[in-house]
Amino acid sequence: MPVSLRRNRLTLSSVVVLLVTALAMSVTTAYGSGRPRDAAAGTSCSDLAGVEIAASAIGLPTRGASVSSARAARAGGSGDQAYGRHCLVSGIIRPVDPTAPDITFQLALPKRWNGKAVMLGGAGLNGVVPPLTNASNLWGSQKQPLPLSRGYAVFASDSGHQNEEGEHPAAFGSNDEALKNYAGDALKKTRDVAVRLVRSHYGRAPGTSYFIGYSKGGGEALAVAQRWPADWDGVVAGAAGWNVTAVALGGLAAAQAVATPGAWLNEAERHTLYTGVLAACDALDGAEDGVISNTRACEARLDPATLRCPHGGDTSDACLSDVQLAALKRINDPTSLSYVIGTGESSLPGYPVYLADHGGGVPDAVHKELLTQVGVYGSTPPAFPLTPQMSSGASLADGVVRHMVVGDPEFNTLTMDVTSGSGMASYLEAHSALFSNTTDLSPFLNGGGKLLLWTGSAEPAARTSRHYYSRMQAAMGPSRVDSFVRYYEIPGAQHGPSSVFQPEWDQLAVIENWVEQGADPANDVVLTDDAGVPGRTRPLCLFPSWPKYNGSGDVDHASSFTCVSQ
Repeated sequence: MPVSLRRNRLTLSSVVVLLVTALAMSVTTAYGSGRPRDAAAGTSCSDLAGVEIAASAIGLPTRGASVSSARAARAGGSGDQAYGRHCLVSGIIRPVDPTAPDITFQLALPKRWNGKAVMLGGAGLNGVVPPLTNASNLWGSQKQPLPLSRGYAVFASDSGHQNEEGEHPAAFGSNDEALKNYAGDALKKTRDVAVRLVRSHYGRAPGTSYFIGYSKGGGEALAVAQRWPADWDGVVAGAAGWNVTAVALGGLAAAQAVATPGAWLNEAERHTLYTGVLAACDALDGAEDGVISNTRACEARLDPATLRCPHGGDTSDACLSDVQLAALKRINDPTSLSYVIGTGESSLPGYPVYLADHGGGVPDAVHKELLTQVGVYGSTPPAFPLTPQMSSGASLADGVVRHMVVGDPEFNTLTMDVTSGSGMASYLEAHSALFSNTTDLSPFLNGGGKLLLWTGSAEPAARTSRHYYSRMQAAMGPSRVDSFVRYYEIPGAQHGPSSVFQPEWDQLAVIENWVEQGADPANDVVLTDDAGVPGRTRPLCLFPSWPKYNGSGDVDHASSFTCVSQ
């Protein structure tokens, strides 16, 4: 569909139609011949199957929800992630628009319940329900005890659409209600249904509730704290993709830079970049250990021109050409915008591309293939149409713009002028407004909520998280933010896989102890590396501090480092 014919988002007439449809269906549900079976307090697992939840019990408009199955599940897992018997509930939440897809959800109700609940965030474009019995969506805590192992009632959803084979994962965005569900509405709907079922099964609602998410799930964590603060006691937002529009534009800007003829780096050239940055910056934190902890000093000191090939030509894998260096600068530097997105931004912060390993840093990295795909270069240079092999992040960004913003699956995003929006600035602003962008979290604070915000220092979310945090301080005042937020940047950590430092820490225990016992995590949390040097430890340092080597002691032990700010 041409941009000039791009349909408007919900018109007044379509709103009226949807409201009438919702009203009619709620009347049919309540009084029609097929009266739904509600669940009384203390309902057994098997009796939850077939239970209907009225639309009036859900905080946003739906046509109600139903439980499709509820079965007793055996204990499973192993070690710290062993979990006990539980009731596994699956169901759907019906949209108001009958042409929109359902929200699919799952809820695990442990036999030995601790009286609390955890909701898990999604990833990327969602489209699947995160597993409740493994840690695949708990990045940074993938070897810690599961919420279900600790006795939590655990739930999650696919955010209101299901991935279809042969379709781009962003194709669902052509439907308004599906897009709003993805942007956050599904979080509230799922939570309300899950709590209703928890109350039915156990006879009471959860006494304490937490939300944990990473990447898109991290953005969802911020969304629930902003939009439904009374529902949550503690929230953990990791590498928060808090505005999908900004994430997509940043990904496209990087892909366009790499797509410039001659700009793409092969694996050997990426290794040249990686080792060159280490040579300039590794020792700035007091220890030459492969981890750049003093990132701000590194970015101020690093001169990429020292990697330049003689005369600027692409003559060797041991140096970089002028075209390649220009692309790196373009990726790293901010990009001005002629329109406004997010919390009022008129620029993209850029990606700390020099601090990351793009798949050429360590020959035998644990996640080398995945590291290559997640990085800006991918396995092959970008070309339209983009594929995950070129760069999964660029492919995701391309799909968001084509399907959700422009409404034209054939639109070539590599030719789009990100700065001006190529005539689509109003659409980009409207899309951005769908996602939670509030930086004044006073209602969450006033309700006693606590927020852990964290990111890797070598990934795109480092700058966007830092910006969100600074905007919170501007909106609320630093002292108020300090009373309920702890923000961390973890040196060497990238988005998901890392060859340098892949953090493991018990995020649920940290937020739980802070909320329930007043145990402020401050600088007292110790991280364990699961990739660079498996088993080594570092202190988790409150931003803007970073771990500095004390000058003596084991460089692989956290006790040899102190959190400093200069």
